[in-house]
Amino acid sequence: MRIGIIGAGGMGGAIARRAALAGATVLLADRSEERARQAAERAVPGAPGTVRAVPVSAALRPRLIVLALGWHEGLGLVESRGPALADRTLVDVSVPTGPDAVAGGVRRLADTAPAARWVKAFATTDACALFSGVVDRQPVDVFVASDDDQAKVSVIELVDRSGLRALDAGGLDNARGLEEMARVGQQLRERLLINGGWAFRFLPGW
Repeated sequence: MRIGIIGAGGMGGAIARRAALAGATVLLADRSEERARQAAERAVPGAPGTVRAVPVSAALRPRLIVLALGWHEGLGLVESRGPALADRTLVDVSVPTGPDAVAGGVRRLADTAPAARWVKAFATTDACALFSGVVDRQPVDVFVASDDDQAKVSVIELVDRSGLRALDAGGLDNARGLEEMARVGQQLRERLLINGGWAFRFLPGW
């Protein structure tokens, strides 16, 4: 499996790590070539897959692309590259805040590039927990929402092969709920002064 990831910050690097552990070939792009290179190096130790720093144009070629960007950055990319994204599976990990929490979200991205297959995933955990794959010695859950069953399955299989547990969170209308969960998680981390990673987990486990 080949995967493109746009954005080599904490979340992009963590998803690159999970994809490498799943055995994927990852093309990782960022505005900073050096940041992409460093994130690629951190993602591969002990993993069967590969991660390579590439230009954005190369990372947009795979059929599965993760937008590991802030919401405004993701919208700008989709607006500028819309026709090239047709029939691609696009995974949005952003958590809009402020006015964008109401007017934005993955639905706005999907309206901008309706020919793409949109998936919401990786939002209900932070980069630290996602990279390590565990919180309190428990595997991290990844909630996956999409109106496109084929696209959803491709992301669920990737997550499962990486050693985490993927949960089918229903259609894309539920993405708003996942974004609300993420905002609550971020606020709790600040209030409780949590230094390590955090994540939501569905119980019972299996």
